[in-house]
Amino acid sequence: MGSLVGIQIGAISFVDEGVDQVLDIVGEAAAVDAVFVATQSFDRGLQGRQVVSRPWPGHGARELDHHHVGGSYVTQHPEFYANTALGPFRAPDREVAGFDVLEQVIPAARRRGMRVYSFVLENTHSGLTRHVPNWPKVLQVDAWGRADPYACVRNPDYVAWWLGLIEDQLKSYPLDGLMFGSERHGPLGNVLGDGGFARDGNPYCFCPHCEAAGHRRGIDVRRAREGYVALHRLAHGGADPGGDSGFVRFLRLLTEYPEILAWEQLWTDGFEALRRQLYGTAKFLAPHVQVGWHVWHHNSFSPLYRAQTDFAALAEYADFVKPVLYNNCAGYRLHHHIRQVARSIFAGVDEQTLYDLYRGVLGYDEAVRFDDLPATGLSADYVTRETRRTVTAVAGRAAVYPGLDLDVPTPEHVKKTSPEEVRASVTAALDGGADGIILSRKYSEMRLDNLAAVGDTLRARA
Repeated sequence: MGSLVGIQIGAISFVDEGVDQVLDIVGEAAAVDAVFVATQSFDRGLQGRQVVSRPWPGHGARELDHHHVGGSYVTQHPEFYANTALGPFRAPDREVAGFDVLEQVIPAARRRGMRVYSFVLENTHSGLTRHVPNWPKVLQVDAWGRADPYACVRNPDYVAWWLGLIEDQLKSYPLDGLMFGSERHGPLGNVLGDGGFARDGNPYCFCPHCEAAGHRRGIDVRRAREGYVALHRLAHGGADPGGDSGFVRFLRLLTEYPEILAWEQLWTDGFEALRRQLYGTAKFLAPHVQVGWHVWHHNSFSPLYRAQTDFAALAEYADFVKPVLYNNCAGYRLHHHIRQVARSIFAGVDEQTLYDLYRGVLGYDEAVRFDDLPATGLSADYVTRETRRTVTAVAGRAAVYPGLDLDVPTPEHVKKTSPEEVRASVTAALDGGADGIILSRKYSEMRLDNLAAVGDTLRARA
């Protein structure tokens, strides 16, 4: 087969089913040869059992794990966190207490010829970080001066904490790779799309570190605040005495407050600087370790986020990229995003018209009724097109491992994964030039027949 076949697995699956059994199942059923172990997360998208709204997948414990906090699922060493207010924080989740997932998985995976990647996720919007001592010291500040649930990418304590965490893992475990994930966008995208699922839609970051960076760049910080407050009012239905459309008023704000785009770029540059620093640090510590990025699914919905996610630039500090291409749930998520922007800057524009505009801009051949999107999903052609676009952009400088949808949980009315869909998406990714695939989002949600469809497809291509 030749290509990497990865799968994302949280600690609780190894506790519930046993390390050997899990590795045997994914190796035999899905031909997996690389395990992406979720080692750091405050997000149930990577950790925990099946979510409450979905049926038992046929393996693992049936009981729900309600006590979920998150944190680190490996042993941490205090000396690596000496220069930050944020110390080590082992996940207190009772089901996995005392279980070091890398210590247990690495030797078992090696015996099977499997590679082991540590998957660390930066998502902190859930609010679960309130359990971590001193976390309020690293929070972003919004345009009204309030603390925001996300940590600031320029806060020295937050940056030092991530650098310490990376050093800790690379010096403590014989890893083959490291994948870093972050699912957030800048202030402009956050306001226009109301933040997306589970986010607050507020403009940020106006903490002292970001304001100082803005001053150094010559941005009028006061006007940036004013512009974002006005934009937030527009995006949330503020009245316009002139009667102009939301989009016209949006363009008017951008011309009146050029600081809006300047502040968006400032935030984006700070985020990219953090990623570059993490990559360089990891390669300094362990040159052989493959370092790559999980690229948020929002890249498939938001033209703004896509414009900022330049795979050609990303390849300068990546050994691989994982574009999230979950085609079954993509219809539901794209439908949600269109509905959000239709209530803000595109207020008054028919949702079908807006969807047709978006699919044209994004390059999708998905000519369906807008309201049918959740039940229809996006096709395997979407997977092929996005894989090919990514492969073309990185131009051989980084491997491309699309993340494929295996039973990502969605509401009842949304299209569900089937073996036929799995075969189609695996084929689409590889036909698009992918160097491998990563089965997502976590093993504890995946049905065994869908895992078997992966292996059957790969063996048929061998």
